[in-house]
Parts: sequence; structure tokens; C-alpha cells
Amino acid sequence: MKLILATDFSHENQMLVPYALDLMKGTEGQIILFHAYLDHFEVIDAKTHAEQSMKESIDYLNGEIAKQGLTGIEIIPMLMDGYPEEELLRLTRDIQPDLVLMGTRGRGRKGFLEGSLSKSLMSKSPVPLLSIHEEYQYKPNNEVLYVTNFDKNDATSIAKIFEILKPYRLHLHVVSFVMDGEPNKAAKAMKELEETLKYMNLNGEICFKLVYNSSPRDAMKAYCMENSISLAAFIPHRKHLYHLFFKDKVTKNDFFDLHIPLLVIPKA
Repeated sequence: MKLILATDFSHENQMLVPYALDLMKGTEGQIILFHAYLDHFEVIDAKTHAEQSMKESIDYLNGEIAKQGLTGIEIIPMLMDGYPEEELLRLTRDIQPDLVLMGTRGRGRKGFLEGSLSKSLMSKSPVPLLSIHEEYQYKPNNEVLYVTNFDKNDATSIAKIFEILKPYRLHLHVVSFVMDGEPNKAAKAMKELEETLKYMNLNGEICFKLVYNSSPRDAMKAYCMENSISLAAFIPHRKHLYHLFFKDKVTKNDFFDLHIPLLVIPKA
């Protein structure tokens, strides 16, 4: 596996390391440790500071790798002078990693990992992106929610989720949050998706559910709490100037407000 770990060198950002190492277990590969800085806007020498912080981060990461007895993992530092979003997207397009892993801060918090940056990257990243809220307490990603609007890419996206999360004992909840008046169409689409996935060799468990509610965003939050969901996955969609889901029913903010890891699978 080739994984980009985007870091701002903060203490909170260290919560990404357990996820990165989990995803690398059982496979050899590379962790590209990425950081972007704006040297020409800083009073202090941003490059020197970034180089020192990068060295400390590599030492910490190698220490955690040694603690877990993992082998075959190469750490590649990648420091860039520029705007984080632009440089991360450029790097992602150039090397085509299997996954981008980054932290995010809550709405209104500024900095490299602010929420607006994560949301923007979710819509633009050409590869899967896993975003972890800085306040989230690590736990294995076993109970995973995949929210579907019955996109034609659902089957390939679900297969990608199983591929990325294969180190976990995955139980995938394929759920559609349905407004009143849409049950027949949704039930038929869910049955067709279930039949398609039946013939795919996916290593894990899948359950399929339709949740009827006049407020899908509230229903999604309740479902996550009731089923101890540890990660939510979805396909990003664009609508006019806003990045909305489910015909204006659920927005990216609703996913972010779950405060759990978010895995975005771009359309093939």
C-alpha cells in the first residue's frame, strides 16, 4: 500500500498514526509524510522549522512501527513550499497513492487541517481520502456505515472500502435514509444492490437497511449512535455551487457533525 499521511506536526495530529499503521498491517508499502508550508508569509524561518518538525515526526512514526513489530514500511518525507490544498492535490495526482489520510478540525477552527480544507479535498481528490476528526478517540474501524443514494458506482465503491479496510473485521452497514413517499423505489434499488454484491468475493459482513425518516440527517446520527459506527463512507457528489448529497437531504456538514472518521470514495 502507498499512503499519504498529511500532517501539520501538531500533537493532535499524532492520532493519525494508529490508523496509518493499522492500514499498513499485513502488507509492505510506503507512508509518504506530507507537509506544506508558506515560507514567504512567515516571520520565522518556516522551512527550517518544518524540516525539524519533519525529523521529529519521522522518529515518532518509526518508533511506533518498531513497537508494533511491523516490517517492510518505508517512510518518505515530503516537504513543500506552497498552499496545503494545492500541493497535496498535486502530489496525489502525481503519485496516485491508494489512500490519503488526514486530520480535520471542527468548523470555525483555522489552520492547515481546518474543516473547510478537508471538505474541499473530499470533492477534488482523485483517490480515496480518510479524514479523522482531531477529537476522535482511536478505535478499530469494524462497524462501518456506507450511505447510498443508489449511485451506479456503489458496487465498485463498496469493493474499494473492503480493500482499504481489509486489516479490520469489517461489518459494513449499507444504508439509505429515505424520505416519506419513496419506499417502493428505494426498496427495489436496495435489492438490486444486494444481488450485485452477493456475487462479489468481499471478505466481511454486509447488512442492508432502509431507514425511513422525515429528517435523514437526524436519522443518520441516531443510526451511528445505536450501531456504534466507527467510520462513515460515501461517494461525493456535486450540485451547483454546493457539495450536497441525497437531493439536498444530507450535506457534508452533516457527515462532519458525526465526529467520526470519514472515508470518501471518488467515482471511478
